[in-house]
Amino acid sequence: MSLKIFLYLCYIANYFFRFNFTMKSKLILFLSILSTLFPQMNVAQGRMQTDSLDSVLGKIKNPKEKVDVILEFLKKPENQYIEDTMAINLANRAFVISQQNNYALGKIQAMIKLGNCYFRRSDYKKAMAFAHKSREMSEDLNYDKELGNALSLIGTIYSELDDYDHSSQYLFKSLKLFEKIHDKEGISNSLGNIGIDFTSQQDYLKALEYYNRSLTLAKEINAQSLIKTQYNNIAVVYEYLEKYDTAISFFRKALEINIKLSNKLGQGINIMNIGYDQMNKGKFDDARLSFQQSLNLLMEVNNRMNIAVVYLNFGFCNDAAKRTDESIRYFEKALNEGLKNGYYRIIAAAAQMLNQIYAGKNDTINAYKYLALEKLASDSLYASKKQILISKFELQYLYEKKEFERQQAQQVKIIILLIIIFSLVAGLVILGLIFSRHRLKSKFVVLEMEKIELEKEKIESELVIKDRELTVNLISLIKKNEMLADISGKLRQLERDAKGIEARESIALISQELRNSTDDKMLKEFSHRFQEVHAGFYEKLMNEFPDLTQNELKLCAFLRLNMSTKDIAELTGQQILSIDKARYRLRKKLALSNSETNLVTFLSQI
Repeated sequence: MSLKIFLYLCYIANYFFRFNFTMKSKLILFLSILSTLFPQMNVAQGRMQTDSLDSVLGKIKNPKEKVDVILEFLKKPENQYIEDTMAINLANRAFVISQQNNYALGKIQAMIKLGNCYFRRSDYKKAMAFAHKSREMSEDLNYDKELGNALSLIGTIYSELDDYDHSSQYLFKSLKLFEKIHDKEGISNSLGNIGIDFTSQQDYLKALEYYNRSLTLAKEINAQSLIKTQYNNIAVVYEYLEKYDTAISFFRKALEINIKLSNKLGQGINIMNIGYDQMNKGKFDDARLSFQQSLNLLMEVNNRMNIAVVYLNFGFCNDAAKRTDESIRYFEKALNEGLKNGYYRIIAAAAQMLNQIYAGKNDTINAYKYLALEKLASDSLYASKKQILISKFELQYLYEKKEFERQQAQQVKIIILLIIIFSLVAGLVILGLIFSRHRLKSKFVVLEMEKIELEKEKIESELVIKDRELTVNLISLIKKNEMLADISGKLRQLERDAKGIEARESIALISQELRNSTDDKMLKEFSHRFQEVHAGFYEKLMNEFPDLTQNELKLCAFLRLNMSTKDIAELTGQQILSIDKARYRLRKKLALSNSETNLVTFLSQI
């Protein structure tokens, strides 16, 4: 049942006593619903349970297991309504252990439990703080179930602030998330919370639609606690519609589940609500029996708040049945419970009824006494309600501001993300361009290499051709030299056979000029051709061996062409022995005299 309805009923409660029985009985509805909103278990019983829990925790060494055990304890149906302070202490204990041991899931679940506990205590500021923290962590760590629970809690708090736009937004987000992960328990719970929102807005048909959908899912998974909750919610709607027989049937279904769960507190509340409906139908004797059964159960668990509510119900029932003395007795019991425990609403209601009864008896002293008590309690209630309203407005402002800041932060994140994405895309484009440029450059290099290779092959081909030409030229020169030698020999023969001195001298001169002219032309031609084919050969030799003579350089060239001693002799017109001596001197100058290195091999590497 929504706390929103409770506050609304608190507001109208002061007016109920001024009207006939039917309106008074509506106050009993308010008090009955109040008891479903703030059930308080026996403190002593709660301590026994926590003592038992402490005993179990003492045997567990793993901190995470301790957190899980505490949270599981708090989830059990029989522990849903243990005294708030105990529940908060246990949830906070789980929170601290989780924080100390970096147990994120346990921390989130503990915060959600703390949020629910503070919500039950009407401390909306703390409840919302824990709800938002658990929401942020759940989003960051992708814990969908916990995120759904956090969103549901935020939606419920907004509902208490009358902010149904935000409430429905968060509750439907929660529903959608639970549907996404196929969590039927979460779906059922969200549907029930949405139904409470519609109940708060008095849209009872819509409320029943969502309650029934929630009930169907709860039955599918056999979630007894959820089934019982929806039975109670549906019953309350039918009470608003004044369909009391239908309401009683649903309260009885909830009662059956509470009996199975051995939940005496729940049983007591269900029977009290049944008594209320019986009273509205005018069945006062049945109502008193129901109230007595409820009182017996509530006495067993020592739930003082609901005991006081039952006393009030007894008082209204007897007053309606014209049993004034009995009604006074029960109103005084309710008043005493209220004074003892600080239940201002109970004090105000009981004192107002006693004031009216004694005023009707013309007992002004007692009437005034109870009027004063009513006034004090009403002032306290007014101050309390005023403080609650101020707190609500403050909370609404703070969290609207926080929501705005969160949205701004989200926008900044989106902008940063877009910048990162743009940078990555730009980087990829740049890398693509660099890669393309590199590929083009590589292709260009390959083409250049191929071009160089082609040019090299062309040059090598040309060198081969020129080398062949040089070889042919050398052969030609050798042949010419042989021919000239033969002509020279014939001229010498003519010189010997000549009779006149002038004739011999002329022939000798012609022979000498012919040889010299031919030798110079031949050697110049050879030197030109050789340097074309073996460029830089002479320069390298002179750099390394500057003492070489021109004849030795020419000999090196002949040897570089792998010419034999005989060929060189024929080409130069020298004797073979002279060539051998020249080769020996050359080896000494080239520092090869004490080496086994072949002279031709050495020269071919230059």
